[in-house]
Amino acid sequence: MTATTAQQTAVAAELHQRIQPAGKQILINLFSLMKTGEIHDLNNDAYLRPTEKLAEALEIMFKLERQAITVVVYEGVAQINSHALWLDPATQEVTQELEQWLARRESGGIIFSSRPTDDEVRRFFYHFARFRAPADTKNQFGALAARLTADGITRLKLAPQPVRLEGVGQGVRGVATLWHYAKACAGLNLMLQKTPVDMKQSRRLALELVDACAAEQDIMTAAPLLGRAAHGPARRCVDLAILAAGTARALGLSAVRCGDVAQAVLLHEVGGVYPNPDPTEFTVAEASATLAVRQLLEAQRFTPELAARVSVGIEHGLGPTRSGPPYLASAPAPILVSQLLIVAAAWLDLVRGREDRTPVSALEAGLTLLRSPPRGVEPALTQVFVATVGLLPVGTVVELHNHDVGVVADVEHLRGRSLYGAEPAPITAPRKIWIERMRTARGEVVPERQSRVCLGATTPDGDDWAIRRTLSSEGWTPVILRALLRRPSTVVMQLGLRT
Repeated sequence: MTATTAQQTAVAAELHQRIQPAGKQILINLFSLMKTGEIHDLNNDAYLRPTEKLAEALEIMFKLERQAITVVVYEGVAQINSHALWLDPATQEVTQELEQWLARRESGGIIFSSRPTDDEVRRFFYHFARFRAPADTKNQFGALAARLTADGITRLKLAPQPVRLEGVGQGVRGVATLWHYAKACAGLNLMLQKTPVDMKQSRRLALELVDACAAEQDIMTAAPLLGRAAHGPARRCVDLAILAAGTARALGLSAVRCGDVAQAVLLHEVGGVYPNPDPTEFTVAEASATLAVRQLLEAQRFTPELAARVSVGIEHGLGPTRSGPPYLASAPAPILVSQLLIVAAAWLDLVRGREDRTPVSALEAGLTLLRSPPRGVEPALTQVFVATVGLLPVGTVVELHNHDVGVVADVEHLRGRSLYGAEPAPITAPRKIWIERMRTARGEVVPERQSRVCLGATTPDGDDWAIRRTLSSEGWTPVILRALLRRPSTVVMQLGLRT
């Protein structure tokens, strides 16, 4: 970490600390004003005190943020712009009640574009508490927003509720998966820039990835294959966590154990967060591995999960030869999570390529690992990994026996929460591989109702659907995405994006 980066991190942390007390005051006085608006008329003196306190807190917040202030209270979380507030038990109760008030208006919070006048504050909360839309109104949020605008209230606005994934994108496969994948990459990128690393946040990200794998592990496995552009450390860690957690599910481990695996792999480069103590003595890899023990110093208590995370960081940093510090005469075999990380990293390096190596197809990568398992990895574990990911993983472009071009879009195995703790191991169960036919041999688009076929099933001509050869994915990215999602425009809309 450079001196400039460290200084920026320190400034951001100080700003976050200063925002906390003002943010809590805003929450408390917003709730007080809502109760006041429900009980008292506009000319009542009961508005004076909470309005004054709100104005004081807003003045501090505007000086700190230098932009509009958005207060969002949703699903038990209170946030001021990009800063989450640390809630004590008393403030948490206020937040929960405030959320219920906002939910009545289908709102998620309040936006202060600039400091409002005392009169605007009174009228806003008076209308908020007492406004009754006509019985046939379908949009409570829009009706109240229109009423506030009509009354000349311009410095305060209602904020819409954040997008929820429950019930969103039903019938549109992949929405939740893309959401969790992108969220994990962005969240981990922020985490790897801070010290100490937020273990609670890393655990939350790991469990979200495992939960997404339970629904659509095949699409999650396809995510590391999409795109040949350079991937940053955060996305690489997320990709490896998905691959390792998926293999752990294939072995029939419990949901908690799969979460442990995903978290350990997410944090396997945590040593890189800290600066190299002595560049003349330690290489970057050695320093990162050795500094993984900082987790021990920063942890509140020692647990087996903590020991596993530290072991994974050290074993990854030292590499398969384990020739760096602490210079053990005979290093022990890597633990299970480290072996999963090693084999996943080897596969990812093959399919993505490196500076000294051109990328190969997933088929070639899988066969290479089966022929020559990475050092320190049990051959049986390598076989499980390849069987889980597949020699033809989801997203692979293929040419079928009739020369149609298709994409491997679905593998019916390792799906559902019933796989956790299953006996025998789920990887031994039979599976079906589904292909989305995208182009005929003459280049015509295959209608969606006729596109989905199962390998080995009988064709209308009496043959069996079979793969003639695999094709390079170069130039096929739009086709691959359409095959996996089928309605990408709907997905874009559901995720709140704009093209």
